[in-house]
Amino acid sequence: MDDMRYQKEKYLTMDTKKIAAMLAAVEKGSLTAAAQELGYTQSGLTHMMNALETELGLNLLVRSKSGVHLSPAGQKLQPAMKKLLEATNKLEDAAGQLREQSFTTLRLGAYASVARQWIPSVLAEFRRVSPDTDVVMDVGGIMELYEKLKNDELDCAIVSFQDALSQGLHMVPLADDALLAILPAEGDDGAESFPLSGFGGKEFLMPSFDFDLDILPLFDGDLEKIASRVRHTNLDDAAIASMVAHGLGVSILSSLIMRDIHEPVRAVPLNPPAVRRLCIAVSERRQGDRNIRRFVRCAQSAVGRMEK
Repeated sequence: MDDMRYQKEKYLTMDTKKIAAMLAAVEKGSLTAAAQELGYTQSGLTHMMNALETELGLNLLVRSKSGVHLSPAGQKLQPAMKKLLEATNKLEDAAGQLREQSFTTLRLGAYASVARQWIPSVLAEFRRVSPDTDVVMDVGGIMELYEKLKNDELDCAIVSFQDALSQGLHMVPLADDALLAILPAEGDDGAESFPLSGFGGKEFLMPSFDFDLDILPLFDGDLEKIASRVRHTNLDDAAIASMVAHGLGVSILSSLIMRDIHEPVRAVPLNPPAVRRLCIAVSERRQGDRNIRRFVRCAQSAVGRMEK
């Protein structure tokens, strides 16, 4: 049984170039003529034919002074060999089209805040250096974007660095986005920062879209002790800020997010300071792609100017 499986696997990995060369020799009726057309030496082509017959365990060609033609076994296999070559050509054509598409389309993922604040400037710069490339945007949360990268549904994404999720990805640092305590406007004591211990006893509104992956490490697993009433929400950033503005709790959001929030809340740096590290995540096997390298350079340049 093992020998049979080995033989089957060997046939499946057969070099189709040998089959194409054999069919060309039969069509020409001569190994010499086929070798000249295909760019092989006659001895090299003869070696390929011998190797193919050895792999299949059959005599495929009848050689004579007048040339070559298929043996009875070769004649029976000829239709299957032609179908195999046709399938191989279709596969190569499809792969070529996908390779070409990878140079003309960039599938980009980002958080909503990144899409609003950074992406327009980044894409404007990218369009100048790569005008023929279409960019397809996908906005999502942390887990969703990381999963799409690993499933090859995205070429790259701007995400916060997550050590547990970044395995198998190439992470290019982009900028640090400060995390801020989001507090009701009333009771402003003028403090320039807010201690993590200050969340103690308050109702903490946990943002949606997996933002807890950025927030929970700040408390070293003691969030429940510091914020005694943690509410996991399905609310977007603006809704969280509105809830805080109406005295329904406190939260943590990033500086980038708060640029679009106009609710009457206080956004105060944390003490000790904390950030989410925004990076361009790329599959390790895609990091050499021309479009991705161009996009990375444009993103670093544009964000660097905006975040000075």
